[in-house]
Amino acid sequence: MKIAPDINVTSLVDVMMVLLIIFMISAPFMRAGVKVDLPKAGERESQPQRAVIIAIDRSNQLFVNQEKVTMENLAARVKQLHNSSPNLPDLLEGDAAVAYGQVIKIMDAVRRAGIENVGLVLEQEPPSQTLR
Repeated sequence: MKIAPDINVTSLVDVMMVLLIIFMISAPFMRAGVKVDLPKAGERESQPQRAVIIAIDRSNQLFVNQEKVTMENLAARVKQLHNSSPNLPDLLEGDAAVAYGQVIKIMDAVRRAGIENVGLVLEQEPPSQTLR
């Protein structure tokens, strides 16, 4: 009688399926990016899963999709990303401590790149407690 060498992979598949489910559930919560204290607003729209994220931190450093850029090459970098993926929306994350004029300069640079619609990312305020 000849014994056929065989590996039972059923338990391996079970473990892999559990790991896959864990990663699928936790992936949306693991949004890595530039540390920015976003301004707060009462209402907030849902954010798309994929977007061109333009961020400015409190020390006025610019980032496009976590890659540090200068104001001079911001328009070129955003345009390059849109040429490779034209359907991605543009979102601007500005630290609450950044001057309003700096945000306008960034939006102007993005418009020079040919992008007309830029969304602003906000953090939702907790519901206010009414005093009685």
